Amino acid sequence: MNKLIEFSLATKSDLIAINALEQQCFAGHCYPDFFFRQALDCWPHSFWVAKDAQAKVIGYLLASTGAEADVCWILSIAVADAARGKGIGTKLISKLIETLPKQVTQVNLTVDPNNPAKALYARSGFVEHAFEADYFGEGEARQVMRYLKPEHT
Repeated sequence: MNKLIEFSLATKSDLIAINALEQQCFAGHCYPDFFFRQALDCWPHSFWVAKDAQAKVIGYLLASTGAEADVCWILSIAVADAARGKGIGTKLISKLIETLPKQVTQVNLTVDPNNPAKALYARSGFVEHAFEADYFGEGEARQVMRYLKPEHT
């Protein structure tokens, strides 16, 4: 991975670039811009960005605690097309896991079963846990994947 890539918590000044990346990666099925502003207030310690040498946002990860205090959900991971295959998604996941509070023992996410990112999640230690054919509505299947912290496997 390029050592000129910086990983840090998102700031308000990153939000326009995060939204643009969201639109690029998930056009037609993405979070609205105002969601990211509120996410920054709700989950500031689990909202990570990756920036290139020019300080341009080239990736982000957003996670939230779940209904259970020991469970965290990754809501979204996006990496710019030109930056894919460079370990950025893997490093964003690692940053999140490294900084989770001790009481969080499990991280969940959902992924389209045909999305190549599923392999990234598997390499990061996530395993298939459940499947829902209509997770986001008719024709919107998702694989639920789960990561357990090593001391809890």
